[in-house]
Amino acid sequence: MKMRFLLRSMIAVTLAAIPLGVALAHGEPVIVVEPVVAAAGGQITLTGTEMEPGEVFTISLEGLTGSIPLGEATVAGEGEEGGFTVTFTIPAETVPGSYTVSAAAEDGDTTTADLIITAPSEEASAAPAMAQEPTGELHELDRSKPIGQIVAVVVVIALSTAAGFVLIRNRG
Repeated sequence: MKMRFLLRSMIAVTLAAIPLGVALAHGEPVIVVEPVVAAAGGQITLTGTEMEPGEVFTISLEGLTGSIPLGEATVAGEGEEGGFTVTFTIPAETVPGSYTVSAAAEDGDTTTADLIITAPSEEASAAPAMAQEPTGELHELDRSKPIGQIVAVVVVIALSTAAGFVLIRNRG
């Protein structure tokens, strides 16, 4: 009885230590915003994919100051999946900052993309805003692990090894 409890405990600890990933379901709507940095008063192009043809999405900017409606986009295409490409002008009075572009359909399908709004400029509508590129300087990475994490991994390995020996000995 104790052996079964010990074995089940080791299996539970081992399974709890395995990292789990999240997989996205096929067919979820996706939007891409270009450029990802735009000036207030400038334009963005929104491309939607993996959507049902005929579906209408309400597009808005979501930020700390609230929601700013941009308009609607109707999905074109044939078969099971379609998409859209639309251009919107960001209102000139939009406060600079980080925003989320949200596309929401009546049936509940919603998808988002990040957008950074900069201060308006004279050239905002003529060209996309420029983002500063990385410098290319080398960065020092600290890959050390906390002692608690190392000890936990060693304990899981030791328990798994012990469980293996117990199982082999009991079957022999």
